[in-house]
Amino acid sequence: MTEPQLPKEPESEKGRLMRQQYLALAKASLKDAKDYESLYTRYSDNPMSAQGLDQEVASAALQTGKAPRQVIQLLAQGPFTQQQILGLSDDEKKEALPKLLQYAQTTVDSLQQQRYLEYACSVTGKIQSYPDLYRDYVSSDLTGIQLDQKVTAAALGAGESGEAVATLLHQGPYARFQQDVQGVAPQTIEQYARGTVAQVQAIQALQVGQPRRMPTRNRGMEA
Repeated sequence: MTEPQLPKEPESEKGRLMRQQYLALAKASLKDAKDYESLYTRYSDNPMSAQGLDQEVASAALQTGKAPRQVIQLLAQGPFTQQQILGLSDDEKKEALPKLLQYAQTTVDSLQQQRYLEYACSVTGKIQSYPDLYRDYVSSDLTGIQLDQKVTAAALGAGESGEAVATLLHQGPYARFQQDVQGVAPQTIEQYARGTVAQVQAIQALQVGQPRRMPTRNRGMEA
């Protein structure tokens, strides 16, 4: 049995760092991954499993606060993408790049939608699909914004960083409608998301800092 061909070491320092980070996150998920070569050998011949590994790595990276664009770069070093470009010429790699970027973008967006949905179901007490959630909250800006605020509070309470929560809000019904239907610029959505997180953090800080009120004594019971 011939040994499988392995991908080359990334040429840039950034690429090497991304590969190291991918391996570290994969190790945390798999527990038994020794090095990148063994990880690649294990997954490169099974595209479905390799894509599943990408989802686990991407989900873990998003929860630590990595921006979606960073996670997309991270997935470029996964066994699935590396197997797709193995042995290709530079021109062939350029031709394959748009499709691979679309795969990574779709993977990240899908995970972010699912993470938003889980928090939304938790705060509303209603189990539903993302399309149903979108339909229920897209008709009113106010209810959409209020849902974002509740999701933000829940995600911060779960220990997620403000940066991670801000990126999560990009997949809420309000943000998706504003960007996809109303044509609002991504920069404006980013400002909205960061502002929402800052507002909720300020409210939570005030709540934590409030002194506990002593119970009012019943005057009729005073000596």
